[in-house]
Amino acid sequence: MSWDSYISSLTKSEWVDDAVILGCTAGQESVWASAPGGWLNQVTASEVKAMIASDRSSLFANGVTVAGKKCTILRDALNVDGQNTMDIKMKTSEKEPDPFSFTIGRSHKALIIAKGVKDAHGGKVNPPVFDMTAYLRKMNM
Repeated sequence: MSWDSYISSLTKSEWVDDAVILGCTAGQESVWASAPGGWLNQVTASEVKAMIASDRSSLFANGVTVAGKKCTILRDALNVDGQNTMDIKMKTSEKEPDPFSFTIGRSHKALIIAKGVKDAHGGKVNPPVFDMTAYLRKMNM
């Protein structure tokens, strides 16, 4: 199956700048497809495992790392049936002064991560990821 059309669908949104689809089942934590020229293809297996861990107690205190970038959790409904998304925001630094918003969606077998354009808030980035996640869950993927 080619995941490239799913990436194209996500990046068609005026609010999404970069996207990646990764495996999230044990042993499949790798990049399946990513937007050309983006940096989300650098998400690691250990980052995926941290995002989908059953013990989520430290996420709000410690945040998550996405492709090496520290992020703050804004809303975590990744394991809530019918929602299955998490909204996060990249922490700023001298090298990265813009706090980009991200949405992470979880289907049965994949994680979908989309990075918003500059100044896009999570409410704009979330809908395309939510819709794709719901579709993939419906297709039992």
